[in-house]
Amino acid sequence: MVNTSTYLIKRLAAIAMTAMITAAIQLPAFAGKVSVASGVYRTPVVELYTSEGCSSCPQADQWVSKLGDALSGEFHAVPLAFHVDYWNYLGWEDPFSRPEFTERQRDLAAINKQRGIYTPQFAVSGRETRGTSAVVQAIQSANAEIAAVTIKMDLNASENGQVSAAFNIENTADVAELYIAVYENDISRPIGSGENSGKTLHHDFVVRHWVRAAALPTGLYQGDHALKLEQDWQLQNLGLAAVVIDRPSGKTLQAVSISLAELFPGIEES
Repeated sequence: MVNTSTYLIKRLAAIAMTAMITAAIQLPAFAGKVSVASGVYRTPVVELYTSEGCSSCPQADQWVSKLGDALSGEFHAVPLAFHVDYWNYLGWEDPFSRPEFTERQRDLAAINKQRGIYTPQFAVSGRETRGTSAVVQAIQSANAEIAAVTIKMDLNASENGQVSAAFNIENTADVAELYIAVYENDISRPIGSGENSGKTLHHDFVVRHWVRAAALPTGLYQGDHALKLEQDWQLQNLGLAAVVIDRPSGKTLQAVSISLAELFPGIEES
């Protein structure tokens, strides 16, 4: 005769062990280290200032996604979509917006002597750029220039959700600054109110984190920077960009980007 209590205990223990093994299998594998290095020619940053509350912005968002698909060894740029917060009071609050992104747009407007800020707005290498044809031309012009900066970035991941970035940067510019961006791709969201009410918007290259990491000396810079990845960011869709900017002009001196999914090759979409 089977002892029911003993059987249940053994059965529950077996189920628990199976769950533990399954959970272990589902954890992302860590690649240890991935690296990216800049090329000889200049890679510009393409900044899009946008908002989910702006009815003119979805078309620009879609174009940035297509730009990402078109990038290659001969046509290279780092797209970054900064969601601004000044639309938040007009019917829909954009969860990706940050006041510091609006402040960055204002700073670029001052450099470019603009009368004001607006969405959608493109800036290539720190210069206001009107129209997608002009964006393409600006990228091509930057790609034809020998870069004044070279960037090598090594990334390591830890199990607590941190990424450490180690930099070796050769800089010949007088006043240069290093910025780091974490961005997220493949975001789709239904919009419940505001100018885009009833639509489902798709976003790529959404800036989740933007930080001034260092003022660069002329010559060699070596430094390490730690980044905390938030739990609501989808690991498989994240990328990290390193951007060196000429502070007086806002010009992109050089930029690199890499998918963080390469650090977590075993990650699966939730």
